[in-house]
Amino acid sequence: MLKMTYRFACVILTAAFFGGSMNAQSYLHQVFVLNEGWSNWQTGEMMEPATLGVYDPGLQSYAVVDTLEDAGFVSDAFLLNERLYVAADGQLLMYDANSFALLASTEATGIRRMAHAEGLIYITRGDVDETGMNLSFDAYLQWFDAETLLLEGELQVNAGPQYATEGIVLIENQLFIGVNNAFDWGNEVGKIGRFDLNTEAYQEWDLGEEGKNPNHLFASGGQILSVNNRDYGSTSISVLNPPSESVETVLVSDANAGCLAAMMDGETLKYQITGEGQVRQSLISSPAASTVWLEDSPAYYGVIIDPVSGDWYGSVTDYSTYGYIEIRDTEGALQGEFDCGVSPGVLCADVRNISQVTDIDFDRTSFGAPIDAIGRKTHASANGFEMIIGADGKKAVRARQ
Repeated sequence: MLKMTYRFACVILTAAFFGGSMNAQSYLHQVFVLNEGWSNWQTGEMMEPATLGVYDPGLQSYAVVDTLEDAGFVSDAFLLNERLYVAADGQLLMYDANSFALLASTEATGIRRMAHAEGLIYITRGDVDETGMNLSFDAYLQWFDAETLLLEGELQVNAGPQYATEGIVLIENQLFIGVNNAFDWGNEVGKIGRFDLNTEAYQEWDLGEEGKNPNHLFASGGQILSVNNRDYGSTSISVLNPPSESVETVLVSDANAGCLAAMMDGETLKYQITGEGQVRQSLISSPAASTVWLEDSPAYYGVIIDPVSGDWYGSVTDYSTYGYIEIRDTEGALQGEFDCGVSPGVLCADVRNISQVTDIDFDRTSFGAPIDAIGRKTHASANGFEMIIGADGKKAVRARQ
């Protein structure tokens, strides 16, 4: 499945795209897709391995570039300096975002989500042991060197979070952490912690009885918003205002949001409730009120919003036989979709800058930078394609004229 309906107001990259720095303009270079695959939970047999795939929006092509043989799931990924960092089932992986080569890996037991600050990668932690029971740690926040992946430090339970942690966001030099104890079923908690990177002071706010089990965590306008799974029987939203130290928690549904998608779009939260078949939206200023952004939608497992065009990339799967990505515009209209692997739970947008852009007549273009099937620059004498960037920041690639 690969269906696209993009329209481009076209401009072309000159050779300065590959060097120089004039009049930088952002565009979506590629989208990384982390597919979790699936395992037989009764036997533990890996039926479909986890994979790393990459989608090129210009070529409208998807390819698997690595198989994560030892990973039963993937919980997070982010890009920094053309390197892709992946949290994969007790491992922290670092890939080259151009060659897709695995550059380094390290053990990071219980790794959940990640944030980068001042050359360090901070991770939240939570997991179960071999019997399926909650795995206790001496520290639920650790940090690793972004270059070497060496463990640099941790915040132990006597000075930091005392339970499993999940979401993590950065505002200036302050890390905000969702504390949920989610792997100790029936004993979930609901707190948001703040770790000051300058003073190393730690503080927590309780989200109240209805704010247990924060899963998704976002920052917007200096505030922190969490989507809470509570007891897995209902969903709530909490908003923390750190300057005033005020917390507002509202129950939004008697149904659980589970692992379904949630994403902050500016000051608007877009999220799904299990079984509704739609995507809701709520302003951070009034979390109790919601409207429908998208009706008759599938159940999205993971989602990103292209920061350049505003397009919604949402993954759909049955967790055992298929997975695909829908691409929708800011109004929710379907623009295209492409097949990927099973259980594509983590997506990552690779946004880059073009250094010089010149308006052209589409039919009279003669310049083209040769690239290969996955969009990488090749030898100048090779037969190639022209890489086109639209005025909306979308990339297209066509046969060289």
